[in-house]
Amino acid sequence: MQFIQLRYFERVAAYQSISKAAEELHMSQPALSNSIRRLETDLGYPLFNRVGRQIILNNNGMRFLEIAKNILSYLNQCTLAEPRS
Repeated sequence: MQFIQLRYFERVAAYQSISKAAEELHMSQPALSNSIRRLETDLGYPLFNRVGRQIILNNNGMRFLEIAKNILSYLNQCTLAEPRS
């Protein structure tokens, strides 16, 4: 798992849409979809239920979203706290 995948996952979860998240992240929908699938494979469980073209955050995804948000918040705080030269 890569930290950038947490950001991707958080955006997809926020929009409940890979297409809308991909647009915000300035990347292609297939690339984002593949990244989410790799994250799910790495974790060993699905984060979304897929119904046709719609994706819905499942219970695993809801729990993982809280973890991802905490990690992203921590990383953001660390970045802001770094001294600038």
